Amino acid sequence: MNSLAVITGATGGIGGAIAEALCAQGYSVCLVGRDQQKLTSMHTELASCHAGASVYSFNCDITESLQRESLVQSVMAIKEPLALWVNTAGINQFGLFEGQDEQVIMDQLAVNATAPMLLTKTVICAVDKAKPLQIINVGSTFGTIGYAGFVAYSASKFALRGFSEALGRELSDTAIQIRYFAPRATKTAINAPNVVAMNQALKVVMDEPPIVAQAFIRFLQSRAAIGYVGFPETFFARLNSLLPSVVSKALKKQLLTIKAYAVQHQD
Repeated sequence: MNSLAVITGATGGIGGAIAEALCAQGYSVCLVGRDQQKLTSMHTELASCHAGASVYSFNCDITESLQRESLVQSVMAIKEPLALWVNTAGINQFGLFEGQDEQVIMDQLAVNATAPMLLTKTVICAVDKAKPLQIINVGSTFGTIGYAGFVAYSASKFALRGFSEALGRELSDTAIQIRYFAPRATKTAINAPNVVAMNQALKVVMDEPPIVAQAFIRFLQSRAAIGYVGFPETFFARLNSLLPSVVSKALKKQLLTIKAYAVQHQD
């Protein structure tokens, strides 16, 4: 019997690539997303490419309490043992903070931080804490390095990282592990065209989702509580925790370029 992995945000670029990589590793997967058409298409594709693995899919808006409860109940009814829960669902809105709509700010905090926190709470209340389970929250390097133009997004990912660290310590006397995985810029639909153009202007590397998924598998097989992807982002993440003023000085050199693309987005 295969172990079961649940992936929220499975129809997104990173979530979909992680689901594919987990199937290749021999997991059965449960795809969770809001777009039924994409879920059905992905379900069919994974089931046909990985005949030895079971594939399940659930349409769910994780910001809705009743839908979270229903999702967890449905997962617990699956006969295969739950071994891994991956929270990848997320949204992003690039722009200068003072010009962003309040709802845009609240939505990013709700989807990227509050919803995975409450979903994780529902999961850990439903499982046997004596049985091994990994819950991996997918964040961002912006959850360690606050970045201009991504203020609310950075705040949401900082929250997710802090949540993962604190809950991991709270559950350290159980068999449940809470971990945090932080990709750098990735070529997915979450990035608007002007973000891609800005990254090109700043010479910021953007990974393809399969590259991120392979880094995720390496992280999964390690014992690290936090995993970062890529250099120099990994270096700057560590430097920012020790000498934030040095990072601030380096990032200030990018500010004119960031503002130019951010204003372009908000016009």
